[in-house]
Amino acid sequence: MGIEKTPVLWTTGAPGAGKSTTAWGVYSRIAEAGGSVAYVDIDQLGLIGPPPGGGEASHAIKAANLLRVLEILRGRGARQLVVSGVLDPEIGIEPYFEGRDFDVTLVRLTCDRDELRSRFLGRGSPEGALPDLFELVDIYERAAFGEEMDTTGQRPEETVDALFRRCVVEQGEISPPDVVEPQSGPVTVVTGPTAVGKSTAAWSVLHEMWQQESPVAYADIAQFGFVHPGPDPAVEAAILAAVRRGYREAGAERFIVVAREFLPEHRQVFKEVTVVHLDADDATLTERVRRRAEGESALLAGDELRGAPPGVRDRVAARAIAEAAGARDSGGDRVVLDTSGQEAAETAAALRALVRQ
Repeated sequence: MGIEKTPVLWTTGAPGAGKSTTAWGVYSRIAEAGGSVAYVDIDQLGLIGPPPGGGEASHAIKAANLLRVLEILRGRGARQLVVSGVLDPEIGIEPYFEGRDFDVTLVRLTCDRDELRSRFLGRGSPEGALPDLFELVDIYERAAFGEEMDTTGQRPEETVDALFRRCVVEQGEISPPDVVEPQSGPVTVVTGPTAVGKSTAAWSVLHEMWQQESPVAYADIAQFGFVHPGPDPAVEAAILAAVRRGYREAGAERFIVVAREFLPEHRQVFKEVTVVHLDADDATLTERVRRRAEGESALLAGDELRGAPPGVRDRVAARAIAEAAGARDSGGDRVVLDTSGQEAAETAAALRALVRQ
């Protein structure tokens, strides 16, 4: 008897079509229903540059990393896998999954152009990018990969409902991942409490290194932790190691990692690691939580702050302040940057100086 294939629901489509929102909604619904499920944003698996990270190699790098990650999640016991993100418009996804133990349902979300324009601009994207957006829509329509789902006039929860009914909601037997073998190569890990500005600073450093033609890759450990039941630091570590291996094969010499906490399970992935911890006083953290809630950052899966009401902001700010206080007492082998009162550019400059060292 052959091995049962694990179902994968993959939502794709042009920016603004709702692929990430829908996939996250499906993942959340399955988790709430008690199912064993994991979610992967494929865009988080191709953060490498300069080329071969960009251009034609980008889709292949993402697909190779995705398969590594899905195998880890399948082995852990996930009964339903959910993926969101763009695909290779030339060849689709079938060549990558051929002979694999996954049963992939690819859903291409669409809506009429007026609504897509409204959604695209409504999420803060620049109007000047509209021609590129509609060019991508034309490419997707010509390729016609997957089954089309027209979401014109639909509320996000309606799209989620339609796809949730097609998913497996079952508990799986949890199996720990294999022990991770430490990997060589310079790694900078940026830690700090919620909303301190880790991702913003690290992303700025990353882009400068790309502009200098330095082959470097980036990972946010929080984006590797969407597994239910969870959290599971051992799975995060296994995924981190797998993605790191993929980036090294693609030519990345350095690695920048962002994590609220860099746990022992994460640390075992690397032989050479420098931890830079961003700290801030209570007033600065409270102000940065407010800014995050008002949209002054990239929207990522699981973001609890974007659009949050004042009561939620207050709770998150209190938690961030407690996290910062706890980190000050914990010590550890790390460099501490006090970012109190700094603008994002100042924090990025300080981090950049440490990474250069």
